[in-house]
Amino acid sequence: DAAPAASSGVKAAVQTGHREPDLFANLLIAQDKQAMQHRGKYPVIALTFKDMKAAVWQEAFTQLRSLLSKEIDRHPECKQFEVAGFGDEERRQWARILSPHEATQSDWKQALQLLCKLLTLHYKQSPWLFLDEYDTPIHKAYMQSRQDKENIRDKNAYYNQMVTFIRGLLGMALKGNDAFLHKAVITGILRVAKEDIFSDLNNLGVYGVLDDPFAQFFGFTQPEVQQLLQQRQLRHTCAAVSEWYDGYLFGEDRPVTIYNPWSVVSYAANPTQHPKEYWINTGSTSLIEQLINSQNRADADAIESLLLGQSIERDVADNLALRELESLGEALWSVALTSGYVTAVRTRPGVLGRKALLRIPNREVRIAFQRIALSWLNKVPNNTSSSLVQALLDGDAVQFAQHLSLFVQATVSYFDVGSSTLQEHGGQQEWAYHMLMLGMLAHVTDEYRIRSNRESGQGRPDVLLIPVDPAEKRPGIVMEFKAARSPDTLEQAAQEALAQIEAKGYVAEFADHPPERVLAFGIAFHGKKTAVKHRVLLASNNGAKQAVSA
Repeated sequence: DAAPAASSGVKAAVQTGHREPDLFANLLIAQDKQAMQHRGKYPVIALTFKDMKAAVWQEAFTQLRSLLSKEIDRHPECKQFEVAGFGDEERRQWARILSPHEATQSDWKQALQLLCKLLTLHYKQSPWLFLDEYDTPIHKAYMQSRQDKENIRDKNAYYNQMVTFIRGLLGMALKGNDAFLHKAVITGILRVAKEDIFSDLNNLGVYGVLDDPFAQFFGFTQPEVQQLLQQRQLRHTCAAVSEWYDGYLFGEDRPVTIYNPWSVVSYAANPTQHPKEYWINTGSTSLIEQLINSQNRADADAIESLLLGQSIERDVADNLALRELESLGEALWSVALTSGYVTAVRTRPGVLGRKALLRIPNREVRIAFQRIALSWLNKVPNNTSSSLVQALLDGDAVQFAQHLSLFVQATVSYFDVGSSTLQEHGGQQEWAYHMLMLGMLAHVTDEYRIRSNRESGQGRPDVLLIPVDPAEKRPGIVMEFKAARSPDTLEQAAQEALAQIEAKGYVAEFADHPPERVLAFGIAFHGKKTAVKHRVLLASNNGAKQAVSA
């Protein structure tokens, strides 16, 4: 935020010796003598591409041109172009840029390079270039091209036009511009298309979430958060803030625990509110959603494990090209890691560079995953899912069966027997119902530990819900799913699923802290038709003692 003031202060500092108001008073940076020696010494070019999200290339180019024009306008000293050291063609090109509608795309690609040279010649000091979210327009172009079913390798595709322009703009500003650029700091979510955007760039230092240098600066450390909350008289909320916004690990050899800075600051600014999603609501999740929705069964199972609070190990790539995302199986996890949807607990050498043990970092991100999982369910009637879950927890088999039937009928595309989703999973309709239930049950993780396909007794029950606090006397729940051979065998299949729960002793998982009762559900389905059988079991250290009711 201080960058624009720093640039405007250069003229005052250099020409008049007068300093702008002290922006850094009472801040820790003011105590860093080495940093303060550089204060006010450099012109600054500051840009952010965070709002570059146009639907077509021409609109995007207009936005980029406007953004560059505004930054040039912020430097009135550069409106003159009769500068010693500027060649005739450079003068003509700069004149066209100052009359925006006359400039060509080729002219605009050189805008940053020419601005750097003008600032250097004017101040006798080369500038700093700060560019935030450089990859946002590239992401948007990629998503739009995919949505419009364009061949992204086609030169006229939105994605290709965007990459070509950004490559030219940044390539000219950064490559071979040493005499007119002091340093550049460029930030983005992904290290995308490096071979296209930054090819052959010298002296490029890249630092990501698994790199140790600067790891503590990607967000707030725990002492910083505690100090902030103390200043806001919110020290009593430390545990809640940690649950919601902590959990990121940056660096590899010496990992640093990091809080999401935007969410922490947003919460501290609204102390009367309970913690909620701040960062997740600031941007689009379309890229991560597309990748999740296009994954195979193995990755769907991994997402299921993450939702259940478990960790997964996957290969992650340091460098990605967006055009390779769909062909690179591990792309989902690289994107999820670098964009903050998972964090790496530990790493080891892997096929793509590193193999990382990944988990969801905090409650805020878990909610985002829950929403994405629920988005798989397509159109859901209002209150149907919550009513379904409540009937399940109450042991009301009749209401549960009714709500389940309504729910399935409403999610036609998801439960279409001939759908591509089920075909991609080998026709495994059990998996579809399994994911439906887990998506809805993600909302009760505060009250239950959810187990999926975990060994219990003599087999692997599909879903177990184990009460977190036995003193609250919530029931334990076991669910088993069966695909019926035909609509006529639904009732039989549901009964077989229920019998399997008892025969294989699935209630053994409750032995350490047995609830007063265990609700057993046998759920059968054929396409969009369902049947439910229910029984209440007593749990003990020896498993199910007896059936109480059917």
